[in-house]
Amino acid sequence: MTMSPGARLGPYEIVALVGAGGMGEVYKALDKRLDRTVAIKLLPADVADRADRRARFETEARAISSLNHPHICTLFDVGDEGGRPFIVMEYLEGETLDDRLTRGSLPAADVVRYAVQIADALAHAHRARIVHRDLKPGNVMLTPTGAKLLDFGLARRPVLEPAGGALTTVTVDPRKLTAEGTILGTFQYMAPEQLEGKDADARTDIFAFGTLVYEMATGRKAFTGESQASLIASILTAQPQPISTSRVGAGLPTALDHLIERCLAKNPDDRWQTARDLKLELDWIAGGSQAGRAALASVSKPRGSRRERIAWALFAVASAAAVVAGVLRPVPTVVNGDVTRFVVEPPAGSLIIPAENSSRIALSPDGRQLAFVASTGGRQRIWVRPLASLAARPLDGTDGGLAPFWSPDGRFVGFFTRSGELKKADVSGGPPRLICTAPPPNPVEGTPTWGRDGTILFNKFLDGIYRVSAEGGEPTRVTQVDKARRELNHYWPSFLPDGRHFLYTATNLDAGGIRATPSVYVASLDSMDVKPLAQLHSKMVYAPPGYLLFVEEGSLLARAFDAATLEFRGEPVQIAEGVGYFRTVGNAGFSVSTTGIVAYQGAGDASRFVWYDRHGNVTETDWGEQNYGLARISPDGQQVAVDITDPRTGAADIWVYDISRGAPVRFTSDVQDESGPVWSPDGRRILFRMNRGGPDSLRMGSAAPNLYAKTVGGVAQEELILADPEPLFAEDWSADGQWIAYNNRNADLLILPLAGDRKPRPFRTTRFIENDARFSPDSARIAFVSTESGPPEVYVTTVRESGETKRISIGGGTAPRWRRDGKELFYASADRRSIMAVPIESGPTFNAGIPRRLFTIGADATPVGRNVVYEVTASGDRFLVNVPNRDPESSRITVVLNWAAALAK
Repeated sequence: MTMSPGARLGPYEIVALVGAGGMGEVYKALDKRLDRTVAIKLLPADVADRADRRARFETEARAISSLNHPHICTLFDVGDEGGRPFIVMEYLEGETLDDRLTRGSLPAADVVRYAVQIADALAHAHRARIVHRDLKPGNVMLTPTGAKLLDFGLARRPVLEPAGGALTTVTVDPRKLTAEGTILGTFQYMAPEQLEGKDADARTDIFAFGTLVYEMATGRKAFTGESQASLIASILTAQPQPISTSRVGAGLPTALDHLIERCLAKNPDDRWQTARDLKLELDWIAGGSQAGRAALASVSKPRGSRRERIAWALFAVASAAAVVAGVLRPVPTVVNGDVTRFVVEPPAGSLIIPAENSSRIALSPDGRQLAFVASTGGRQRIWVRPLASLAARPLDGTDGGLAPFWSPDGRFVGFFTRSGELKKADVSGGPPRLICTAPPPNPVEGTPTWGRDGTILFNKFLDGIYRVSAEGGEPTRVTQVDKARRELNHYWPSFLPDGRHFLYTATNLDAGGIRATPSVYVASLDSMDVKPLAQLHSKMVYAPPGYLLFVEEGSLLARAFDAATLEFRGEPVQIAEGVGYFRTVGNAGFSVSTTGIVAYQGAGDASRFVWYDRHGNVTETDWGEQNYGLARISPDGQQVAVDITDPRTGAADIWVYDISRGAPVRFTSDVQDESGPVWSPDGRRILFRMNRGGPDSLRMGSAAPNLYAKTVGGVAQEELILADPEPLFAEDWSADGQWIAYNNRNADLLILPLAGDRKPRPFRTTRFIENDARFSPDSARIAFVSTESGPPEVYVTTVRESGETKRISIGGGTAPRWRRDGKELFYASADRRSIMAVPIESGPTFNAGIPRRLFTIGADATPVGRNVVYEVTASGDRFLVNVPNRDPESSRITVVLNWAAALAK
């Protein structure tokens, strides 16, 4: 029996039935907690007691929950109503690709665009070791933001199944039979190995992908037959007519023929071997380059080889022509040529730092040099790479540097230091020069801009935009945070062409004290008046010949803009997808030159969790790859709470994984950022930081991340534990339940008593960095990390009164973790690659033994973050380690030459 409008499933109110089938009823519903429209898939009552149907339903929930990608339908929640399981997903506006194809083939631009998006989604699923196995037009939704991959009900991880298992999943929809009896539907998109009952892997999805692209391009099926037998024979032996010979395929790049042909190879070994290969080829096709189309006519080359050499050659030719002609001004923008894309890899042994809050990449105004922040063995510096070179070099004196930006002539790179100084470094060499002091926490939120008259604009936290001469001096105010508009901060100043007007993004609160959509304003150096321009979660940057560039949901967009009238013209046009993005403060990982070049940082730092024993033996988890952050094991050892970042927005939610089953449940679903989970000692609640604000946020002048707690497994609202104008980071909750240790933006440690006056008290507030505090099991002592002796080291001291502080680590250490009985303390070595163990004697006196190395987690498991991401079980014999992808998306920079030419396509 279907549900009627107004019926409730927990916090969800049914609005309407939108679809039904053997595997579920899909309803449009309203999440009453968040006032958000969602889609709910409910297992039909007549099959809810069938083990096979429940298993498939659970498979879909598991598959979707382990995937977080802009082109895969997002799962919000799971539940059970009267024995009928349901899953809650994002509600998508649009139509299925199947419905769209009833009107014929798609325009050439849409074919390539959707193909790129679907290939990227498949690549993400395959990295998580999930094979879809039912890719077809009915499982692709076309929405205003692009294609979305649906229905992972047949998905599975690539393990062996009994022979013939694939055939049992074949479905034929009688409505898809033509008058001549031609069979369409799922059967039409199956790979030969599926039809033969063999094992299916990622290459099976690649075959189905080829049939999908073929149908989008031509409007007809790749394989047909008048009976089931003839259709199978066609799939096993026939090859479809090339799209280039089709009348409707005349406007498509001929390289698509080669791409589809390899997808549809009968032998899986002859196909593209990964969906990422497909995505890279399609990116090359989408660039419209004749060189790219020629390259695709032959066997694909690895990224960074021939393609990159072609890109460098094109750029070098343009640069050489300018030199020969004696032109010393920037290379002019060319909008009539081809768009060319290539990837800049990080220096050997390094990772480019993810965007997080502050921008980490910057193109010089003339487009000839690229600056970025990279970490090598834990040492973070600013690097510069000339685009006419294949090598990058670090700038002297930029250790710990943040937010690089260029002088108009390209001679200097400005940057912030963590200690609160604004400096500039000459790219030709020499020590950096001080411009001015900028009190923390300004350096980690916002990137300055350098005008052609030598004026530098930068933001001050909770204050506004300030100006200072590049030669040094005292900063003076340019904008004022407006409390009447409930503003919090001004970020991302960016000059317009006249050198007097500039853009900035203002974060603000709504009437209820919750963060609202930021506003972009036009301001002037000559007046305090401002003009509202747009409302969006992104910075905006001007680029010739007359566009503002910004990011929405991970897509880099350009919108025509008249710099004289300060008005928009036309609608936004997409330049790129998968751009690093942090929604809360409007940051986006892109930079633009005045010469038709854009560089952007990829979104996503996929990683996986693995278990190590004390001897370094590894056991893989079955949780798939995600953008995992900090994780904590529950007190009973049965669950793991972890924050997972959405690559579309840069915002994180907390999920809880059942260790034995691997089944994840979303713990938070607020549109704001929730991260850093910490279990209460009884395991009933989780403490975390959330960037929500509240009724007192405006009075306090901030909606910075504060500390909240929420009951596990319930529907209760979050409880505000501690609010402060400054961002807070939860560190630990004492086993006796009396104390919470936390960290503030100034890297000080504080303790909040949960009884009595509940007033926070300073614990370690020095000019050094102190963080990563962990209470001892008896709650009498606390281990923490401090830089007071130079490199980070692990220390232990008492909690309640001033007692002796003892250093535990030798030669550097971080991330202390106690064994449950208090007889051993673990930490990570200075290079964050080895787990160390120290015997502990507690009692009236505290004694620590000599550290010894347990095992090395390897270079590929070295995260680029505040802490080593690992946890240890109560017995101290198993370690859960977050192992990053060797090639994270955020560590690659894509450079687009002549990007404006894409706007006319």
